[in-house]
Amino acid sequence: MRRIPEHRFDDLIDGTTEVFIERGYHRTQMSDVAEAIGVAKGTLYGYVESKEALFALCLQHADRDGPVPRPAVLPVPTPPAGSLEAWAKQRIADQSVPPPLAEALEKERAEDPRAEFAAIVRALYVSLETNRHAIKLIDRSIDHPRLGAIWQTAGRETGRATLRRYLASRIAAGQLRAVPNLQLAARMIVEVLATWGVHIHWDRAPEDFDPDEARENAIDFLVRGFLP
Repeated sequence: MRRIPEHRFDDLIDGTTEVFIERGYHRTQMSDVAEAIGVAKGTLYGYVESKEALFALCLQHADRDGPVPRPAVLPVPTPPAGSLEAWAKQRIADQSVPPPLAEALEKERAEDPRAEFAAIVRALYVSLETNRHAIKLIDRSIDHPRLGAIWQTAGRETGRATLRRYLASRIAAGQLRAVPNLQLAARMIVEVLATWGVHIHWDRAPEDFDPDEARENAIDFLVRGFLP
């Protein structure tokens, strides 16, 4: 069986991420990971101390831009109590309100409602797509003993609440189309973007599509739906 080079963790992170996404946190066993990446279970424990340590590595590096840096200590220790939750909360906070949305909330009206709304939707899409592995990991690991609650509150509700505030402001100003239910409207925006920016990459019946065209279609669909 192929062994993971000691100085590289890319295969470990990529392979394990897919196992966690497929099986969820609770159902994933270290033996599942070892089989998926082609190493003995004992070899795997030479890289990480526990499943929690492995899960933390995946969350932190699954959406990396380059090679995974070799950890200073092997095996990678289990994260201290509370550290993984703190990391997840901070990452969610950093990503949940993109700059165009934050800037729009500081204004009573938009100079160009179409351009403003399109910029917000685009920024949300890009954020979701860029962080899709971490998002999918947490979403599929809702059974994690501590991260599940964080994802339900900070991950989902906080972003939607901010989007609802924006929609309410622009609808009141007559710059966006009135909707029957603001809560549902905000959720529908997020769900459309998440479907094409995140979940489509794990579609069990995939179809060939251009990611750039998918992004532009999703943005156009929402802009046309919310502009008067």
